[in-house]
Amino acid sequence: MSEALQGQRLRRAALIAYPAALGGERLDFLLERSALQGAERASLQWLLSGALRETAILQALLAQLLRPGRQDEQISALLQLALYELRHGQRPEFAVVNDWVAATQLIGKVWAKGLVNAVLRRYLRERSRLDAIPPPQSHPQWLLQRLQVAYPEQWPQIIAANLQPAPLWLRVNRQRRSRDAYQALLTERGVASSSHPQLPDALMLEQSLPVQELPGWEEGWVAVQDGAAQLAAEILAPKAGERILDACAAPGGKTAHLLALGADDLLALDRSESRLQRTQAALQRQGFAPTLRLADAADPTTYADARPFDAILLDVPCSATGIIRRHPDILHRPSDLATLTQEQARLLRGVWPLLRPGGRLLYCTCSVLPEENGEQIAAFLDEQADARLQVHPLSGQRLPGQDGMDGFFYALLGKVAEAGEAA
Repeated sequence: MSEALQGQRLRRAALIAYPAALGGERLDFLLERSALQGAERASLQWLLSGALRETAILQALLAQLLRPGRQDEQISALLQLALYELRHGQRPEFAVVNDWVAATQLIGKVWAKGLVNAVLRRYLRERSRLDAIPPPQSHPQWLLQRLQVAYPEQWPQIIAANLQPAPLWLRVNRQRRSRDAYQALLTERGVASSSHPQLPDALMLEQSLPVQELPGWEEGWVAVQDGAAQLAAEILAPKAGERILDACAAPGGKTAHLLALGADDLLALDRSESRLQRTQAALQRQGFAPTLRLADAADPTTYADARPFDAILLDVPCSATGIIRRHPDILHRPSDLATLTQEQARLLRGVWPLLRPGGRLLYCTCSVLPEENGEQIAAFLDEQADARLQVHPLSGQRLPGQDGMDGFFYALLGKVAEAGEAA
């Protein structure tokens, strides 16, 4: 297939996906729907993620470059994508301009060729002045206000971190290869990586690359999993012979890590059949075959028996405000915090009776908002007399960008036999 045709297919996919993401659709679903693979899909993800991260900047640039008035939404999306590539891409400027001018044909807007050409060339002529204009606020007002209240001193750093591309973190499957051996293999192939003292299976790549190019990818030697997400299995610390419940398992990264650490009696649940199927495929690639069940974790009658669990991982649905730099489409999705916090409380109450006395439950979110994290746990402890918060050196709140990681919250709860008994 010619390079030109591949580029045309990529731009067609981008012109479909970008407006959909601005309208609130999930970027990972849109990438999957594009049917692009390998380097082509990686290029599409780079383009869409960057444009979604900089949408406010790109729209402000268009306000400078276009006459006031109602604009064609498809042409506006095309120009935003083109401007992002001009600002951050590696291809020659003339090639970028020519290709995006030609892309007007892909959306049936040939009449706009002259307009697109004029706007992009004007940007290149006036680039120094335009790029020097202070950028507008990138975060939705509801989120900005909450960050300012929750983190009065740190919120500017959080926002700045959210607007940076996330690094590619790998988790080496210790059942197949050691981290050091895999890192040596990457080095032999010219791929630079670094380790982290708190993450014994993690490697962070200095430059991203398509996963299919990773050595041993198909053989399950390695998986993509953010560093902060790898803390979950380390905190829960599964032991052989323990019965473990992974209550909201999809997409399966934490499930696989628990299994790699030695969990040998694990039940993984999810209430989405499609997400459970993707979880199963990911686990099979890594050589794992736990018991998977389609079920609502908050309704034990659909999956539980008389045997209690020694440990429960509860990775609840949340606003995902700690992983914006990895999923910038979150900036464009409305978030119903009231519904989310109610669902989190429902899941906590639903699975807690399944935990044996002396057992442990790890509650986690990829949110940085207190109402989903510390406030949620405090409310649960107030109503649950047999629950105790256990201090773990890796638990608590992690904000975006710390050590190259995303923002996660972890609370480890221990179950005591009777009220008043020490945890």
